[in-house]
Amino acid sequence: MSDWEESEPNAAVCAPITYNARVFSSSTGRGRARGAYRGQRNNDANWRARGGDSSDNRDNRRNYRQESGNKKVIIIPSNKVGRVIGKGGSKIRDLEYESEAKIKIGDSRGNDTNITLFGTDEAILKVENLINDLMEERKPKEIVTHTNESNVATNEFLKKNSHGEEVIDWDKLNAFYDNQQKERYEKLAPIVKDFYKEDPVVSNMIPAEVTRWRLTNNDIQVRRTFDDKPGLLPVPNPILTFEQAFHNYPEILGEIYKQGFTQPSPIQCQAWPILLRGEDMIGIAQTGTGKTLAFLLPALIHIEGQPTPREKREGPTVLILAPTRELALQIEKEASKYQYRGIKSVCLYGGGDRKEQIKTVTKGVDIVIATPGRLNDLVLARHLNVINFSYIVLDEADRMLDMGFEPQIRKSLFDVRPDRQTVMTSATWPSGVRRLAESYMKDPIQVNVGSLDLAAVHTVTQQIMFVDEEDKEAALFEFIKNMDKNDKIIIFCGKKATATHISTEFCMKGIECQSLHGDRDQTDREAALEEMIDGTVNILVATDVASRGIDIKDLTHVINLDFPRHIEEYVHRVGRTGRAGKTGIALSFVTRNDWAHARDLIKILEEANQEVPDELFSMAERFEAMKLRKERNGGERRGRGGRGRRDSFY
Repeated sequence: MSDWEESEPNAAVCAPITYNARVFSSSTGRGRARGAYRGQRNNDANWRARGGDSSDNRDNRRNYRQESGNKKVIIIPSNKVGRVIGKGGSKIRDLEYESEAKIKIGDSRGNDTNITLFGTDEAILKVENLINDLMEERKPKEIVTHTNESNVATNEFLKKNSHGEEVIDWDKLNAFYDNQQKERYEKLAPIVKDFYKEDPVVSNMIPAEVTRWRLTNNDIQVRRTFDDKPGLLPVPNPILTFEQAFHNYPEILGEIYKQGFTQPSPIQCQAWPILLRGEDMIGIAQTGTGKTLAFLLPALIHIEGQPTPREKREGPTVLILAPTRELALQIEKEASKYQYRGIKSVCLYGGGDRKEQIKTVTKGVDIVIATPGRLNDLVLARHLNVINFSYIVLDEADRMLDMGFEPQIRKSLFDVRPDRQTVMTSATWPSGVRRLAESYMKDPIQVNVGSLDLAAVHTVTQQIMFVDEEDKEAALFEFIKNMDKNDKIIIFCGKKATATHISTEFCMKGIECQSLHGDRDQTDREAALEEMIDGTVNILVATDVASRGIDIKDLTHVINLDFPRHIEEYVHRVGRTGRAGKTGIALSFVTRNDWAHARDLIKILEEANQEVPDELFSMAERFEAMKLRKERNGGERRGRGGRGRRDSFY
């Protein structure tokens, strides 16, 4: 299980069986219940041996039950447990939500499984009836195009193969599906995407002036991502002030002024004209560059500007997908700062109260901010219908793919309307992100802030300390001992166990700190982050769950106690400090085991005009020499039961 999301296992496919749930409990205690249960099983076996098959016997067994306070144990066939659990546990959560009872799946005894129900008598009765309904036999689904007057299904999707066997005609079936989807989309309410009226000052910017501005603002590059088809509008000029972007939306300007901003960031200057015009956009920029506000303010205008009144829409209008709980909560916090026409948002994430999240969605919201796992859960459970979203954001798309969320994203967005507006942000531009853009975006405009090469923010001083693995902890404590009282630090660890160990050691030494990693409850994670932001503590010990989506404005230091497994994560860790024009320091402990990252680290240090230690060059050369030696020798060869030669760091 990853740090960021709850696992979503697939429920087993249940084979059909012909009897309903049997219920058993005992008012005299658990011991008697188990003994009676074994006796019942023996009676069942004897009954089968006698060849008994009367409906009376089946009914007696099915109805054998006794109440025990606010708890009841029912017994269902083991091969039907999947019906109660559902995909990723979605069905059991729905049953609990609908009945207000609690369900516990118990031990399986061969063909039967115990399920314990908790709650009021009314709740238990309701959930028991719901489970009994699930146990009813399901008729196999038929492939049907239409029914005739006598309601007899036709089989137009079957054809005979070369062996004379009836098989599915996939061409006809796919064509039928496409036609059905087209009819669904045609019934949807129309949407408006273009809300941009270009300011005369922006319109009159000459090409040379635009080029010069983009070059001096982090070398912004703007182009159509894919083919520049005939008939497409040219890329709009950047705006230079908030007023040029939102002169027709004084309420939005008022909200911006409340936040104390003086001028938009480079990506905002170029993104707002694109998004307000209704174009799809890919924003490639490092963290801390203002990407969230770049897509959030146009989303508010998009919501309010639709022809269908908000109260008459069938669901939320805007979907923002984020890779981690922390980033999702950070976006929600940012959204809550801008009050515009009563627009409401909800944050859906694993670890949060699912029942409350569903209740909020049911009451009505305009913006859904979600992690892929929880979104997929609620879409499969039919609490959300993505066909209603007309403005979709995939934030930190590269991170979502790194974390393996692509299947969940594709499942959740399977039904999304084709005329939507789609925004994607990413810190890098790997092939996976390009593939996602090709699937979900129409003629997107790509905005690159800075080079596409991996680079760390230039406001951070990057320092390297070479240590042995066993000396890391002592070096860390020495640093903490000498830190200034106003310093604020994140310490990144490679494992949750390491983070727990370090934070425990700090507490034992009387050093106040907080920890943030996947083994902590969501409430504890939120409290840890809040205490770091408000200054209750100045030290946060974390795993890479904190490398993105954490915005601590006065963070002075990042310490890489363990060097990250991927060099991209190094860049994101470093980017936690030196934000919003401030400076910061990133200190990385490098050991012999990190030599594979030496060459990439050198490139990042050189790009940011940082000092590169001679030992790092030496480390990179030794690693490359080792790789060449392995290639010449055909790689490491190990005999059975023997140990191969291990290359020395030196």
